[in-house]
Amino acid sequence: MKAQRYSTLHVLATGVLALLVTLVVLFWARWGCESARYSLLPKHVQQVEIDAPDLIKPKGGGDPNAVILLRFIAMMSPGEVPAAGLGIAQYRESLRLDDPGSLMLIRSVDDQDSRLYYDRSLRTIVYHHVVPLPQPDGKVRMEKAVAYAGPEGIADKPDKKLGRFRDPVVRLIAGNLDRPIVYDRGLRRFFAIDWRGKMVRQGPALTGKGTSPVVDFGWPRKQPACLSLNLDTPEPHYTYGRNPDRAVVLDAAGAIHMLDLDTLEYTRSVGALPAPATLFASSRRATPNSLFAFDVLPVFVGKGDIYAGCAVAALSRDATAMRLEVFDANGASVAREESAVRDNPMVSSRGARYNAPSTVLAVYFELPGAAALTATEFVLESLHPPMLLWLSYFTAQSVEATAGHRSLFVLPNSFAAMKGRDAESWWLPRFVGAVPFLLPGVVVGVVLSRLVGAHARRTGMARRARRLWIVATVLFGLPAYVTYQITRPTTARVTCLNCGRDRWVDGEKCHHCGSPWLVPELVPPAWRVIGQPEDQACNDPAPRPEETISREFEV
Repeated sequence: MKAQRYSTLHVLATGVLALLVTLVVLFWARWGCESARYSLLPKHVQQVEIDAPDLIKPKGGGDPNAVILLRFIAMMSPGEVPAAGLGIAQYRESLRLDDPGSLMLIRSVDDQDSRLYYDRSLRTIVYHHVVPLPQPDGKVRMEKAVAYAGPEGIADKPDKKLGRFRDPVVRLIAGNLDRPIVYDRGLRRFFAIDWRGKMVRQGPALTGKGTSPVVDFGWPRKQPACLSLNLDTPEPHYTYGRNPDRAVVLDAAGAIHMLDLDTLEYTRSVGALPAPATLFASSRRATPNSLFAFDVLPVFVGKGDIYAGCAVAALSRDATAMRLEVFDANGASVAREESAVRDNPMVSSRGARYNAPSTVLAVYFELPGAAALTATEFVLESLHPPMLLWLSYFTAQSVEATAGHRSLFVLPNSFAAMKGRDAESWWLPRFVGAVPFLLPGVVVGVVLSRLVGAHARRTGMARRARRLWIVATVLFGLPAYVTYQITRPTTARVTCLNCGRDRWVDGEKCHHCGSPWLVPELVPPAWRVIGQPEDQACNDPAPRPEETISREFEV
């Protein structure tokens, strides 16, 4: 029993190690294919422009036919995608104050060491600042002070009466540390902190029907190193606002709202995240988790308090296609454009919109070397364990876009998962369309299982163990086959006295008939076989030479 238990543990440990090594090798091979694919995109297809002359009206009721140059420019950076997919850029961005997943929530603004950060141990917002103290001689002395803010108020010392934040996101409107806005993802409500007035205002809880959790607000962005959005216009404008009384909010459903900073309530919807093109049909709207990168650029005019509209750029999950859309102040879409490959880069994107192929089709099939990379990546996906590949199809919607690029076990960016995210088709046609991408992995598993079964039958492996190996190879494919080749039996075999078939000598019972292993005792027999009696003459010893000589003299 101890030998059998040791053998089972040895096989399981070897299987886990083989699974990890195989998945790591396949991961880096796929990562190399993706990096090579991003390098295929020409420079001129990495930029999308939209002219929106109706977004800003002429001043002072001027000529209504006057055209104000207003151009939004979105640019993706494919060279940054491989590192961003590994999470390097995401971790670097998490150290900033204006990142939703911030680890430090800290910002320094001047030489006097004014700082604003979130203390995770106290669960309060801490503000280090300098206050002026009048002196008897009429002079003013600057003294450092610390204030603590919780959901219930502000104090000079940490106090339980202040309450505790759970998961805050801090934004500085117009860079003002004296009046930050906080959204707590645990409490699901906004807070306005006034350090000078020593008060905290709470907004209503965003838990009503149809209300999604807030993802970001102020200037919502994701992976800014991979996607940038700018506004080119000679008109005075503020893309972040100057002391505005409102801010844009992006929720988990992809909707963009306008937040009133006085009441901390939504006033209206002003836009939504567009869905870039994919290999298969997709909806026109997307969620923050389904996009590799996005950038929401609100535009304020006048003195920074008049909202004119916003532009939204989105980069697809596999970072191969980009879409730019412009919304007016009422949230209506006024222009939309996608990245495309054109023979003449000087041709207007709007004029070649319906004739040029999308960048997603170009990088997978049409550009030089794209088809070979696609075929290589498909082969690598087919070598992935079939069970995990099928799991990738059924969990395609639940994995965040950037996390999918560094996923080791499931493949959210595989061809089968792409088909699983096809929102335009019913589940049955969608599944049938994914079968060609899932079937090769199953075929590889079946072929390897037949090899394992044939070898196990030749070596005399027990029927139950042989079936387990066949099932494991069908489910896990290459890692299970490698495990079998490493741990397959190599011990000697003898003939079973009960069934006459070859059996292993290291087992307690025959793996064919189950008879016990009987080892005869090593006791010398009490009898022996004796031949015919021998003649006495033959039994006498031969005479010595001196005796022979003496006998001759006697004669």
